[in-house]
Amino acid sequence: MPNSRYSLHQYSVDTLLNWLKTEEIVIPEIQRPFVWSANKVRDFIDSLLEEAKKLEKSE
Repeated sequence: MPNSRYSLHQYSVDTLLNWLKTEEIVIPEIQRPFVWSANKVRDFIDSLLEEAKKLEKSE
């Protein structure tokens, strides 16, 4: 029997955002030789939210 180190759980974007807001989870800073500008971060989050909306509509 293989040992699984990971498990899959599905949570809504709203739940994840709430956990971030209440600091139940935190996103660590990633060590990279560059840092995204505020605009690129905003665009990335906007794209995630847009895709989440599309998924909700398709269900």
